[in-house]
Amino acid sequence: MSRAPDRGFADVQIPVGGGFWRALGANGALAVGYGLASVHLALLTITTAGAGDQAREGLDRVSLLSTAILPLLATSFIWIGELIRRGRWRGPSGHKPDALLRQGSITATVRMLPASWHVFWLLATAGVSAVLLGGVVRSMNATVSIDDRVYAWTANGILLAAVAGAVGGSLVKKLVWARRAGRSTAPSHPALARRRPASSTGRTFWRWFSYRWRLDLWSCAVGAVALWAAGAFLGLRSGSPGDADSITSAAVGAAVLGILLLGSGLAATTQFWRAGEDLASSESVA
Repeated sequence: MSRAPDRGFADVQIPVGGGFWRALGANGALAVGYGLASVHLALLTITTAGAGDQAREGLDRVSLLSTAILPLLATSFIWIGELIRRGRWRGPSGHKPDALLRQGSITATVRMLPASWHVFWLLATAGVSAVLLGGVVRSMNATVSIDDRVYAWTANGILLAAVAGAVGGSLVKKLVWARRAGRSTAPSHPALARRRPASSTGRTFWRWFSYRWRLDLWSCAVGAVALWAAGAFLGLRSGSPGDADSITSAAVGAAVLGILLLGSGLAATTQFWRAGEDLASSESVA
């Protein structure tokens, strides 16, 4: 399969919203994305430090609504902004041209960032998620009713735990890939699995699992969420002595599930080389 030639973002065919993204550009998309993220972080900070009055209750509801909208929007703008800024855009991948669902009509390869950025975001997201977990446990143990602030803390704690799991898996994936790429004697290291036939079952599976859908990182993310839930269950035991046994069972179940998903996801990230693709590349779903 020949590699599609490089071309600029201005030449990429975007069925919906192409003019909008080209007009916005990398700087505009990043400004919008980080602006939305800042607004959400400010709302979360205010509701965390606010006093228990009617005004704060209104902010709690706004923060909960913000949690459902702003993180997704911010991530979308930042993701596209980084693709425009660091990406080398190409034509169709040519993978499975006869498939029922068209694949890879748009491809791109991005300039990879140092692993230190993964470490930074892993520590930041895991740390804030742990702080929110502590706030949820303390609030639920101290009161019978659950207010919007606790719901907002819970939702954001789960989101950040998922991000931390995905970032951790991405870090392992990058380190293993870099080590194998350094050992490769092939002229271009993206084809570390070149010795495997392109139509082999193993290569086809890993391309689908680890390259096209990144299910290894999804497994790490869901596993981290399960571990966060296990921590929440364990923290709630002291506030519900009558239900301690059932809460403990739930905590153990969530912990076992989290360990299995996170462990299997991390193990899968080390096998990306079998897909025979460049770690820095990606393709559109259709």
